[in-house]
Amino acid sequence: MVNHVQTDLGPTISPIPRTGVLLHIGVHKTGTTAIQAALAGAREPLAELGVCYPGKLQAQHRAALAILGRPWGWNARGGGVLDRKHFDRLAKRTAQCSGRVVISSEFFCEASEETATAVIRDLRGSANRPVQVVVTLRNLGKLLPSSWQQYLKYGLTTSYEKWLADILATPGSSKMTPTFWKRHNHGDVVRRWVSAVGSENVCVLVLEDVPRDFVFRSFAAYLDVPADLLTSRMDLTSNRSMTAAEAEVVVRLNKRVKKTMQWGDYVRLVRRGVALGMVEGREPSDAEPKLFTPQWALDAARRAGNESADAIAASGVTVLGNLDALRVGLDSGEQPAETDQLPIDAAVQALVSVIEASREDFTTRELADRLVRQTKKDGIRSLLRKNSE
Repeated sequence: MVNHVQTDLGPTISPIPRTGVLLHIGVHKTGTTAIQAALAGAREPLAELGVCYPGKLQAQHRAALAILGRPWGWNARGGGVLDRKHFDRLAKRTAQCSGRVVISSEFFCEASEETATAVIRDLRGSANRPVQVVVTLRNLGKLLPSSWQQYLKYGLTTSYEKWLADILATPGSSKMTPTFWKRHNHGDVVRRWVSAVGSENVCVLVLEDVPRDFVFRSFAAYLDVPADLLTSRMDLTSNRSMTAAEAEVVVRLNKRVKKTMQWGDYVRLVRRGVALGMVEGREPSDAEPKLFTPQWALDAARRAGNESADAIAASGVTVLGNLDALRVGLDSGEQPAETDQLPIDAAVQALVSVIEASREDFTTRELADRLVRQTKKDGIRSLLRKNSE
């Protein structure tokens, strides 16, 4: 049975011990970037209050990927598995902190039982620090569009509906994006970490039907710091979803350039340039169609959400928020009309972002010039034409 379910707006949380570790393992697409940006932005004032957020980057992704032994990027073209030293360095920094430590990377949610156990063992260290694991969850149906878009930024060239069919036809057996169910079989994620650290040391935050500052206040309570230290930094990053037309640009751009680019160039020009540039550089109008998720996919997500909620309820973990929100089935609504028009401001922003990214070195500048010349020649609509497939 669940230890505690808090469904009102103010979670009652006891701070972790003064030498404890708060380990946030995601999952992906649950506002992780926002809480990580807030923690990184508050790194110095947190340190003054005896809380260490290790490293200098926004999150501890390198350490997580290293302990997972999971490749980052395209193996044959500039990507590869990160050295284990990245995680060992994190464990060493944790041991050197005299007060509380908070660590956050959504990649930790992909860990097997064996790897999760190793993570807990090494973070506890010789001092046997207590570790509290926090899992942030949202309704699976709501995560589908943003999850597909996340994979687009790794170079996925598959349309949204084909991707949905792949991951949902036989859950757990996707060949396009095999990490999806490692992340989003939420009941199994909780089970693996319970096995590693014990149910009494796992808390699930359900981020549905709660105020936007819920997660920030929860983290502040665990760390025993003033809530406004984090809530005042809620807007340091924007991670909105792409519109249907914006996403289509990235799909078609991936199809054209993925086979000829190195991973580092792709990250600078497409991932950070085009995709992130459009998302952070403009605010779409309400009239721009969003991704449409068909009802059959939402029904499949509801069934998976029910199974996860059952597993979490039986796990004995603490739940803050309404666990039943994971069971709610969504209505797809009316499918918006298809469009092959990308708003001109989105096209301009994408090109500006590529040009800015290309200034980093000569090689990417050459690639950016080529992309801009092609766009000027064919027009931005060439990326959206059905016959360009």
